[in-house]
Amino acid sequence: MAADLELYKVFAAVAEAGSVSGGAARLFITQPAASQAVKKLEQQVGVRLFTRGKRGVTLTQEGQLLYRHAAAALEA
Repeated sequence: MAADLELYKVFAAVAEAGSVSGGAARLFITQPAASQAVKKLEQQVGVRLFTRGKRGVTLTQEGQLLYRHAAAALEA
């Protein structure tokens, strides 16, 4: 279940931006690349991390938990 650190960076950026396109812009990557990274991380951890809507994304409960740990690890 080891995931690439880059996937967590994309996940955190998307969570902070509130949208896949916003997270992608923060990391200077394309929106499809960010979307694929989020999808790959969701597959690796086995849970849905975001609820997608017309106005962006919001973290699920599992996503909130993962974000707290990922953000702390990325900041360290």
